[in-house]
Amino acid sequence: MRKIIKDFLLALLIILTSVSCWAQADAVRVDTIILVSGKKILGKIHGVSSTKITYFPVNKSKPEEFARKQVQKILYSTGRREFFNKPAFEMVAERDFKTIVLTDNPEEVAGLYDLGKVEAKSSKNARNAKAAQQSADIRIQKKAVNMGAYIVLIKKRESKGGYGEVPTHFVEGVAYGLDPPKEEPKK
Repeated sequence: MRKIIKDFLLALLIILTSVSCWAQADAVRVDTIILVSGKKILGKIHGVSSTKITYFPVNKSKPEEFARKQVQKILYSTGRREFFNKPAFEMVAERDFKTIVLTDNPEEVAGLYDLGKVEAKSSKNARNAKAAQQSADIRIQKKAVNMGAYIVLIKKRESKGGYGEVPTHFVEGVAYGLDPPKEEPKK
């Protein structure tokens, strides 16, 4: 009989300990709110509406809220992710094609060095005219970054493809950089 009581008390102790640990682990689980500015806020999400996100900050019992347009994404403690807006800024490498500026204003390239002509055609997978233009712009930016340019003065844009046809876009310009062009060795 003593052994049964001892086993029962031991089992009860194990159960109470595990329940206590489980409750503490649940209390520690928090959601992460990442704002468009990049700031991270820890708390427990209370509600998400069409205009605001309500949450309980860590160690506070009073709810606070953000406008939905201020929030980039929420990383829930369960592992689920919910995306709302793009970040306000994005870190890019210095020589990434995204840093290349496309312009049609000649005043913006005044004082820069002409590195040469660049042209690009959209990919064949473009589904609409806008996607075709974006594809051509990305391709010309990639060519310009390989030349060491910082800005491309667009001289010509041409779109083709009507209803039922695959849209294509052609863009032509001149790449400009901060340094004079490197002369190729003569043969």
